[in-house]
Amino acid sequence: MDIHAGSYQDPPEFAGLAHFHEHMLFLGTEKYPGEDAYESYLSANGGSCNAFTADEQTNYYFDVTAPHLEGTEMKEHGCVFLVMLNKATS
Repeated sequence: MDIHAGSYQDPPEFAGLAHFHEHMLFLGTEKYPGEDAYESYLSANGGSCNAFTADEQTNYYFDVTAPHLEGTEMKEHGCVFLVMLNKATS
C-alpha cells in the first residue's frame, strides 16, 4: 500500500512525523491488537512485513505463503488510515 505523503509533507515544527506514522501502523489493529501480533502472524506463516518513508511517499508491504493470505487482512491497514483521517477531520 502506497500513501502519497512522505517526509516532505512534515510540518517544520514536527520533523519526522511521516516516519512516526509509518511506525504507528505496526502497533496493532482491531484484529491484531498486540504490538507484534500482525508481524507474528506473518512470520508464523512464512511471511514478513516492512515499510519505508521516502520524501514524497510512505509504503507498506508484506508477503505470506498463499494458503495464509486470507488471514492477513491487509484491508485492516487501510481501515487504520480511515480511522485516523476521520478523527483528524472530526
